[in-house]
Amino acid sequence: MADTPRVGSVTSDTGAAMSAPSLSLVLEPHSNDGTVDYVDVSMVIGHPNVAAGATLLRMPLVVASIPTARYDGDAIQAKDALGTLALTQKDAPPTSFLSNRDWLPTRSTSGDVTLHYRAPPRVVTAATRTGPLFDLREEAGGVHGAGWTFLAVPTNTEPYRLHVHWDLTDMPAGSRGIWSLGEGDVSVTAPAERLVTTFYFAGPVHSYPAQPSGNFALYWLSDPPFDVVASASMIQKLFEHMSVFFHDDGGSYRVFMRKTPANGGGTALTRSFMFGYSASKPPTVEGLEGLIAHEMVHNWPELAGDHADTSWYTEGAAEYYSVVLSHRAGLITPEEFLQRVNEHASGYYMNPLQGLTNRAADAIYWKDSRAGHVPYGRGFMYLAAVDARIRARSGHKRSLDDVVLKLLERTRAAGRGAGEAPTVADWEALIGKELGPRGVKDYVDMVAGKTLTPPPSAFGPCFRPVKASLGRPLEPGFDVVSLSGSKRTIKGLVAGSPAALAGLQDGDEVLDAPDLGDPTFKDADKPLVMRIRRAGVESSVSFIPAGKLVSGYQWQRNTRASHADCEI
Repeated sequence: MADTPRVGSVTSDTGAAMSAPSLSLVLEPHSNDGTVDYVDVSMVIGHPNVAAGATLLRMPLVVASIPTARYDGDAIQAKDALGTLALTQKDAPPTSFLSNRDWLPTRSTSGDVTLHYRAPPRVVTAATRTGPLFDLREEAGGVHGAGWTFLAVPTNTEPYRLHVHWDLTDMPAGSRGIWSLGEGDVSVTAPAERLVTTFYFAGPVHSYPAQPSGNFALYWLSDPPFDVVASASMIQKLFEHMSVFFHDDGGSYRVFMRKTPANGGGTALTRSFMFGYSASKPPTVEGLEGLIAHEMVHNWPELAGDHADTSWYTEGAAEYYSVVLSHRAGLITPEEFLQRVNEHASGYYMNPLQGLTNRAADAIYWKDSRAGHVPYGRGFMYLAAVDARIRARSGHKRSLDDVVLKLLERTRAAGRGAGEAPTVADWEALIGKELGPRGVKDYVDMVAGKTLTPPPSAFGPCFRPVKASLGRPLEPGFDVVSLSGSKRTIKGLVAGSPAALAGLQDGDEVLDAPDLGDPTFKDADKPLVMRIRRAGVESSVSFIPAGKLVSGYQWQRNTRASHADCEI
């Protein structure tokens, strides 16, 4: 991620900022009897000079399994200096992450182009499949979501003078409009993509601090069933520690809370993240700390390139540093640190898809949660091993930190136009320099999905890894990906499996079942009940979905080590 300009400022290159074309965005939520039923979007693009048949706007139809507002037919209205500007649509072949739609003018544009369209919030229930928190949703008289799912924007990568304005005349008195990069009217110089890789939050919003003035703020709409002030204080301390470690430039950072009908999770975007919570299963401050730490780390380490090649690094670094930096900041005890390390290790070894190559796992990343968890566990275990080997080879003069911060330095330089953003090739080169041919081989083996064995010194000397029996993982007995669509139908049933012996058949429509793609599923030894429909008749099927016993590594506390030895 390139450096984000400070809110309300322009880039350091003032001349370039002033010469950049303008792009203004006005968001006007509409409240109907206390509920937001749509958001009017108005956008003015300064002299885009787009030829007939070329791309003026782009927006996904689906992003990371989350459906967007789509804007079919003539939902987007456009005009320029010559009057009405007719647009046609062109849908690109879908990828594992995006399914893009382009809007193309039927004639060349003339002067500024003004666009108008209406974004409806997505209707969700407890049965809605969870995923990244991108979709536009209504909550407690307000609305929130990521620009990715309701904003169509230009595709060029050159910076614009972006201006975001909220029109809240139709909202309750005292309503506020917040963007990831600021509250109220905000102007920055950045590519148009910045509008989609950010969150929007509006309505009768509460915040911590009540009147944000510094670099950190937390926002919410519904009254949460947990101590929000204690949570906000913890998040702020975590951000302050992480921003120092990652040599952050001191820019603003915003956290948004979303109430969800089911488990929420978290999603990080530019200088911000959103997490969800369910009122039926309210989180604790301690539980939030791990989730928030992971999402916060996403603000810094990254590699340029295809998701299939880089997710082990982005997710692995988030997993690794969420634990390590929380421990360094004093937010978790050595015992809590040990528990989190072992949870990550169990998630790795217990995942039946952990042997897939990076690319094979990515192909079903958004369809099977077990595949989606592969880069998390794999990246965590691999980076922990790399850290231990660098420390040992350098006599504890260097560590993984040095490599990660070097790559981050290159990412920031690329954002300033000085060089190219680092890729996996740069990682391989740096790790070869640190560890020689063994380091390169370990990287290649990780990419190929070979099982990782931690060095004895990983997280040492306070902790040491030992071989342990971890239990029996979930093995449904059919293709879990078949449950990822809107109509969930059993496919790939394994003959002789407990599911088949219980009477399940290919073609059965699944009406109700737990998340069978979760690699941390803890009830594999208990009967699993699925509600199905076959030939119009509903029934229940019950079976025990446990696979073979799995062993792996868990860390133990070295009782001979002092408290100082626990510093990582």
